[in-house]
Formats: sequence, C-alpha cells, structure tokens
Amino acid sequence: MGKELAETYRYCPACGHHRESFEPVRPFRCSQCSHSSFFGPVSAVGAVVTNDQGHVLLLRRANDPGKGLLGMPGGFVDHGETAEVALRREIYEEIGLSVKALEYLTSEPNAYVYRGVTLPVLDLFYKVEVEDGQIELIDGEISSWIWTELSDEVLEQMAFVSNRRALRYYRESR
Repeated sequence: MGKELAETYRYCPACGHHRESFEPVRPFRCSQCSHSSFFGPVSAVGAVVTNDQGHVLLLRRANDPGKGLLGMPGGFVDHGETAEVALRREIYEEIGLSVKALEYLTSEPNAYVYRGVTLPVLDLFYKVEVEDGQIELIDGEISSWIWTELSDEVLEQMAFVSNRRALRYYRESR
C-alpha cells in the first residue's frame, strides 16, 4: 500500500506555504491562505463485455499496478468527460472496438497505488455491448485477453478488489 494522497501535500498548492501539521490528515487546510483540499476520489470506469455464449471479456494487464493479473476494459475518466464517454474511449483505445450500448451496473470504491501514492478512486461499472469486430490490443496496456465464465478462481485473479466485487455483483444479478 502506498502513502495516502493527503500525506503528500507538504506545501499548499494555492500559495506554496509549508504545511505545519498533518493532524488531521484530511482535509488539508492551509494556515496561511485557508485553501482546502478534501482529496475526494477520482473517477474510473469498467466494462462487463459479454459474448453470445455469456462469457465475459477480461484483459491481462501489461503494466503495474497488477501486471500479469486480470482486469476489465476501462480506465480513468478524463477532465471534462462523462463516465459514458470515458468508457467508450477506453474500450476503443484498449481493444479497438466501438460501443453499441451500455447500461449502468454498480459502483465500488478502489485504491490505486501509483508511484507510492494511494489515490482514492470511485469505479463505475457498466454492462456493455460492443460492435462486431476483432479485438486488437492497441495501447500497450494489455498483454492478452480471455473470454471466460466468472468462476471464483477467475475472480481471484483480478488486479483490483473493486473489479472482483463488480463482477460478483454482475454474476449474482443475472
């Protein structure tokens, strides 16, 4: 586990004043200019893509965090994007397929460790139907893919607990 994001704020991002206290860790409140940061979660999206046999598409991660483990198509929501636009973009960037339809499924909190810092993330999951086509690994974030049933053994190979919980929710709601 990495250092909590709030613990990395040694200086105020508004005025540059040195942080005098880390109690409480959150929210950050500058004693000089009164700027506050609450360190709320960033948003990410994930897709439950199925085929005609009812198998789910899972991707083998090529990079950390979770290198070699399984993930779902998806990623972070960029500034100015809706979750739905981000999911369409991420699916196209990762596997080269266009989204035909999507339906909100559930959300889960996540902790994403990047360069030793733990970012709070709110993952939004959708059931997704993609246009027919061949999967192409485009952006280098994925080393391979599988179509699989959601057995407990497969779910234990997920890189993120949030993905595992969302897929269990999907499996149980069918």
